[in-house]
Amino acid sequence: MRIRSFLIEVAVKKRESFTLSQVSGRELRERVKKIWNEGIPEGEPLESLSAVDGSRNKKTYAGYVIYAVGACSLTFKGGSLYRESYLAEIDLLKPEEYSDSRLRILMGIVEAKEALKSLESSQAVMIDGSIVGDFLRPVVFNFEISERGKRWVFERFKSLKENFTLKQIDSKRYYREIEENFPGREFPVVAGFLEYLEYLYCYYRLVEEGKGKIIAVSKRSNSWNHKLDPILPDIAVLNIADPPPGHSEPFRLSLKEKKFAFPGEFEELLSDREFTTFYFRLGAGIYKCETDMEPQKALKVLSYYQVRGYPYPLKEVHRRVKITREDIEEIVRILRHRGVTGREALGE
Repeated sequence: MRIRSFLIEVAVKKRESFTLSQVSGRELRERVKKIWNEGIPEGEPLESLSAVDGSRNKKTYAGYVIYAVGACSLTFKGGSLYRESYLAEIDLLKPEEYSDSRLRILMGIVEAKEALKSLESSQAVMIDGSIVGDFLRPVVFNFEISERGKRWVFERFKSLKENFTLKQIDSKRYYREIEENFPGREFPVVAGFLEYLEYLYCYYRLVEEGKGKIIAVSKRSNSWNHKLDPILPDIAVLNIADPPPGHSEPFRLSLKEKKFAFPGEFEELLSDREFTTFYFRLGAGIYKCETDMEPQKALKVLSYYQVRGYPYPLKEVHRRVKITREDIEEIVRILRHRGVTGREALGE
C-alpha cells in the first residue's frame, strides 16, 4: 500500500468545502467590472521586434551542483523571424548552499545580456516575466555578506563595469580571487553578491538604454494592487471572473515601493524607476504586462503578435531556450563526470 490511497480519502472529504475565495463569484465579477475595459485596439506591427527568455537547470550532487543557464533572443522583421541569438554557460556551483539563489541570478544575467544585444536592432523588446519582479526579488546575499566582503566586492565591481561584456557572465572572472580571500562558507555569499551586482547592472542598462521599448509579460503574478480579494492576487480573481477580451485600468508601479535598499549606487540609479502595469486578455488567457511604453501602444503590439491569446514571439523563444532534464544528463555525460548524488540508496 502507498500513501496515494489515504490522499484520495482526504481529497474526497474536502471537495465540498474546497473553495478558492471566501468572496462569492458574483461579487468578484462585480469588482472586476469596475476595473475592466472591454475590447482591444487593432493590432499594429512594428518594423522590428525582439523576444527574450532564459532558462536554467541543474543536477545536484552531494555538496555541489552542475548547472546550465541559457538565454535566447529572437528578432522578427515584418512578422517573420529574422535573427536568433544565444548565450549559455555550464559550470559547477560549490558548495551547494545558496545554489538556487545564485542560479536565478546567473540566468537573469544572461537573459538581460541577450536583451541588451537586441536593443539596437529592435523597436520593442518582449521579456518573459516581470521586469519589476526582476528588480525587487529578495536576494539573500544582500543581508548575509560581511562588511569586509561587501567592501571587497564593491572594489572588484568597479573593474567588472570597466570590462563589461555581453559575451559571458563577467563575475566568473573573479571566482579564483574570491576563493583565495573568502574560503569556506563565505565563498558562495561573496560570489553571489558580486553576481547580484552584475545582475542589477545588466537590468539598469537594459531599462536605461531601452527606454520606451520594454514590454514584459507575466503568466503568473502575486500583485495585489487592485485589492479585488482580501488575500488572492489580482490575476487569480481575474481568472475566476473570466472577463471578455480587454484590459484592466493601467496603474503606475514604482521601484520606490520596495521594502529594502538596493546595494551601493543602485539605490540612486533604480529607486525612481516606474513602469505602467495592466492585465490583459486577448484570447484564452489573462496575463500581466509591465511596460515603459504608452499602454495603448503596448496593447497594439501585443494584439498584433498574439496567437491564441498569447504573444507568439514569447512562446517561440520559450520553446527554443528551455533546458530540459535530458539536456542536463547529456551535459554530464559529455563532461564525463561521475559524482555521488546521495540518492543512490533510494534507487534514484
